[in-house]
Amino acid sequence: MTGAVEPDVPAAVGERGEAGGDEEEGTVVERSSERVSAAASDVPPVSVSRPPLRVPRSLEFAAAVSWRLFIVAAAVIATFLLLGRLQVVFVSTAAAMVLACTLWPVAFRLRSIGAPRSVAALVPLLGLLAIIVATVTVVSPYAADDVRRLDLDVSEEVDRVEEWLVDGPLGLSERQVQSFSDRAEQQLRALGNRAVRGAWDSALFAAEFVAGIILAIVLTFFFLKDGDRMWRWVRGLIPPRRRDEWDSIAVDVRDVLAGYLRGTTLVAAVDAVGIGLGLYLLGVPLAIPIALLTFAGGFVPLVGATIAGFVAVMVALVNNGLLTALAVLGVVLLVQQLEGNVLQPFVVGRSVLLHPAVILIAVGAGAVLWGIGGAVLAVPITAALSTVLSHVRRTHAARAPGLPAEPQLDEP
Repeated sequence: MTGAVEPDVPAAVGERGEAGGDEEEGTVVERSSERVSAAASDVPPVSVSRPPLRVPRSLEFAAAVSWRLFIVAAAVIATFLLLGRLQVVFVSTAAAMVLACTLWPVAFRLRSIGAPRSVAALVPLLGLLAIIVATVTVVSPYAADDVRRLDLDVSEEVDRVEEWLVDGPLGLSERQVQSFSDRAEQQLRALGNRAVRGAWDSALFAAEFVAGIILAIVLTFFFLKDGDRMWRWVRGLIPPRRRDEWDSIAVDVRDVLAGYLRGTTLVAAVDAVGIGLGLYLLGVPLAIPIALLTFAGGFVPLVGATIAGFVAVMVALVNNGLLTALAVLGVVLLVQQLEGNVLQPFVVGRSVLLHPAVILIAVGAGAVLWGIGGAVLAVPITAALSTVLSHVRRTHAARAPGLPAEPQLDEP
């Protein structure tokens, strides 16, 4: 029997177990840390970003409207430039449309009683040309007579003007008057030289003018003969649901153009008769030519009558003196007041409802773009466009009855 003591097996096992547990726990911690570091390496770095800048709605709206307006303006400018290059064709076509709208009732009535299309179109056109030729034939001898009887010595009139500048209220010196006279003589010589150099341009203008008149006459005939067929072809290009609307617009435009030409012709005739009669009674020469100028100027609203009246006053001043010129000025103002307050509102105003400012802008733009023909046709074209826009606006208002009405401005 020995005295050796056996080791405590459970205690040893427990020690080993504790040591193994510590090792396992360390291993788990290491693995966990490795997993955490790996997961951390997979996560992208977090960056602090500012919120995106927002464009103000007002600026965004202004930009959207601006580029659309730019495109529309570019299209309008390109259209006007193209029409400017085709001045003769455009002016002749517009004049033919206005004449055809005016003569259409006669052609339609002839066609309704059985006349062929060509005859129904030719009769009113030839009747209009016959009236113009007869008027020129009757008036021309009297106008030529007035020119021959015009006792106007240029040198004497220049001397009278120079005396008035020296002895009159201006009190200019003879040296100043002579200087002005020399400058005027130089300007006249320069104008004469330019006229000689521009003879070719004048010939081209005359050729274009004659070609434009012939083209307008031919187009008027075809519009009267086949205008309804042309409109049916155009109508076929319009969507079916909008055809009735555009039929109504076409009728309104036709009535506006016809009413404008008939009313303007009547007003211009009254002006010509009134001013021509006043000049004749006052003994002013060139009464008939000035009356014809007044009639032609009546087709250029506001501007033509003013120019014709200025010519009448100047002729009376040069040939008859200051008192007669003042009397002619009174006659011109009286006739123009009668036109503006009585004839224009009741005869033309029913067809053309345009503000005087709009008329002046239209006449100026037409004259710049297309010359005299553009000035004559500017108002009826503007009136036709105004009719189309008004009709479209009424149609849209009828389709959207819930929209608020336009505000009405109080009269001052």
